[in-house]
Formats: sequence, C-alpha cells, structure tokens
Amino acid sequence: MVRPLALLFASGIAFAALAQDAVPYTGVGLLRGSAAIAPGFLLNAPSTDIYVCGKLEYFTEDRTSFRGESFWYIDSQQEHALMEQNSQIAFGPFYHFIKDRLDVGIGFEPGVSLARPRRIDAQDEAGPLHVVPSVALCAGLTYAVWDYFHFFVDARCVHARYNGSIGGAFPLDEVIIGGGLGWQFRLKK
Repeated sequence: MVRPLALLFASGIAFAALAQDAVPYTGVGLLRGSAAIAPGFLLNAPSTDIYVCGKLEYFTEDRTSFRGESFWYIDSQQEHALMEQNSQIAFGPFYHFIKDRLDVGIGFEPGVSLARPRRIDAQDEAGPLHVVPSVALCAGLTYAVWDYFHFFVDARCVHARYNGSIGGAFPLDEVIIGGGLGWQFRLKK
C-alpha cells in the first residue's frame, strides 16, 4: 500500500512541476542542441548499427530552422555486420508545427557518409573507404520542459549507395531513431 501511494505522490509532484504558466521561448533566434546514442536499422540487410549522434539547430524564422547532424558509427549489434564504417554528416532545412510546448518538425538533409564494408572472411580485404553522398528525410517531435531544456524523438530515413566494392554496388538505406534530453538557448530577443 505504501508503494502505490508513494508513486502517486511522486507523479503528482512531477505533473505540478510541468504545469508552469509560461510557455518556453520558441521562434527566431532559438538554438537547440543534443547528443544521444541512436540505433540505425538497415533496410536491405538484417543489421542494426549503433551511432553516437549530435545535432545543432537554429531557427531563422518562427517556423523555419536549419539543422546540422552528425552520426559517428560505433559498431553493429550483429556479429557479421555489413559495414566496418558508416559515419554520416548532414545539413538541411526544417519546417515546424508549434503548439505551446510541442513542436513537430519535418525536414530534408543532404549529406555525406564515410563508408567502408566489412571483410567477409580472413582472405578478403575490406572495401576501400569512400565518401558517399546521402540524402535523408527527417521527422521529429520536441517537447520543451523549460526555457533551457527539451525532450525529443527523431526519425530519419537515409538513402545512400556504396559503389566500388568487390561484390558491386549496394544500398546503405537505413532508418535511424534517436531521442533524449536536449538543451536550447535564446540568442535573439
């Protein structure tokens, strides 16, 4: 009986803390940033890649921003992964649908991947390291909890194609999902 009451009490305090009168600042001059660990699911192979990702976003208008993202490839969860390296960097415009503390954004990010396929067996050599052009369609949900912090969930569908391997060209199409706590600052008044 004590645990349910303690849980109810803690939930009440949490909701009271979120129920502030003022809505955090959004619009022109807002700078957002975040870092997280994100899984990437290859669409053409049974592989889940793990990335450390970071993003920086600046609002040039009330509903328009430009975002830069980087994804550092750590490894794959599978023993026989397709890629040895697949780090990415991208930059592009976003449009936002904002209602009080909630922000839903969609965007388009051209970029490049630094990619190299993994060796298949001990006799093979790993494919050469290539700079591969990529393009991503992105969507995200952000909830501002305070003037300086927000929670976010992002999904991006990346299209890229690695050329130059022994087995020929193969697609690097993947869906990367990330989320966590980010920070934000108002740079213009």
